[in-house]
Amino acid sequence: MPKLLSLARASRLAGVSRAEIQQRVREQDVKTFEGKLSMESLQELYPHLELEADPILDRMQQIKADARPKKRYSDGWLPDQDTLLNRLKEFHRTLVQARSTLNTSEAMVKDALDELNRSADAPEPQLRNSVAESIGLLERVLRRMQRASTTTVTEIAREPLPTKVSTQVHILPSGHEFQLEGNDSILEAGLKAGFYLDYGCTSHNCGKCKCRIVSGGVYKIQDHDYILSAREQEEGYILACCYTADSVLVIEASEAGGEEELPQQEIRAIVRKLRREGETLALLHVQTPRSHTLRFKAGQQVQVTTEDGSAADLYIASCPCDGRNLQFIVTQQAGDPLSDRVFGDGLARQTVMLKGPTGRFVLKEESTAAALFLAKGKGFAPIKSLVEQAISIDHAEGLHLITLDCFPIRSSFDNLCRAWNDSLDNFLYTPQGAEARVEDLIEQLAAAVSGTSTVDIYVAGPTDWLKTLTAAAESKGLGPQHWHCQAVD
Repeated sequence: MPKLLSLARASRLAGVSRAEIQQRVREQDVKTFEGKLSMESLQELYPHLELEADPILDRMQQIKADARPKKRYSDGWLPDQDTLLNRLKEFHRTLVQARSTLNTSEAMVKDALDELNRSADAPEPQLRNSVAESIGLLERVLRRMQRASTTTVTEIAREPLPTKVSTQVHILPSGHEFQLEGNDSILEAGLKAGFYLDYGCTSHNCGKCKCRIVSGGVYKIQDHDYILSAREQEEGYILACCYTADSVLVIEASEAGGEEELPQQEIRAIVRKLRREGETLALLHVQTPRSHTLRFKAGQQVQVTTEDGSAADLYIASCPCDGRNLQFIVTQQAGDPLSDRVFGDGLARQTVMLKGPTGRFVLKEESTAAALFLAKGKGFAPIKSLVEQAISIDHAEGLHLITLDCFPIRSSFDNLCRAWNDSLDNFLYTPQGAEARVEDLIEQLAAAVSGTSTVDIYVAGPTDWLKTLTAAAESKGLGPQHWHCQAVD
């Protein structure tokens, strides 16, 4: 089905008013679908338009090019030039080290042979036989090393480069698998894939991300201050935050399951940015120190306490794949101390204490069923985190986001949702106004569920509205077995 344009977007592309577009559609009897136009129909109405050069379309194409949904990756896909260059530099460094080691080992073997040859004239027959056997063994080793050392850089360069600079990582004992691409660390790739690997910092000094290599090859991309014991090194332990894989890798690592609770943490963080989103909304960007990163699951909340003691439980509105840069959505509310601070003198550059996480309104990462997200009012914060996690792990067959009175039109939140809709081929965004009726929502939910075996439905919003919605759904035969609800007042 061709990409459809709303009349508002079509009027911006054509540089005319929406009323003129509507008049031309009626006069020329142009076909529309639910009030929307196709690109071809717009070109028919305004043949002079050069849509290929339009900045809005260029931006959409760029988003699509950068997004590269994982399901569309193929053996012919190549990563960006920087990734290729970094990997080739690493190949060159490894080659130089290996060649140097070979040369050193070859010299040592030659010295050992010289010493043994001098001892071959010893008077004792038994000693001479033992020396002769050792000389024969070392000569065979030396010939093999000499053959290996004759392989030049030019000959190695003739070998075909892999068409994908990525590899598969398997986690034991959970059996989880994920794709590691470019120069991401094992920890970064695992978090992006939605797995709760154990870690405590991003400064390579706590040792909590320690894992054991069962099979496969790795190489170091970051130095670390944490000291692994000699025994741990012999057993193959590394820090997942400092190494990446250069072949299919199997590791043994500590990992929290989907239903398992993460440990409670207390972190002193700093407010990096505070941005107003309309008259009653604000986005709070909080950054933890490098030595202490927050582990949480999408849909959970933490207690945020300011320097003067103002505190509130806030849902994290960002993806768990980045536990250092956290987002919170604050709604202006009379009598709420934290809200007064945010909308009064502000909190920029001040410190806050984070305590948590708590909550069981989390994403079912293992499910491959289509997922529908419905948010009303303050419920957008946990829903946003769930959506970002779902996009990151890319397990669901399709994603559909419906919002009701969550944020102003054309705010950064609205633009973000529209960017997801434009750039991802399995994503649908349906904004609704505050006047949307529960009956209309139930019809949309029924349409989304029809024709599919299962749909995971995540709903967050005010308590009374949530009760009315679920009751109406049950009366229409939409069973709650795949519903995940969270009251957010």
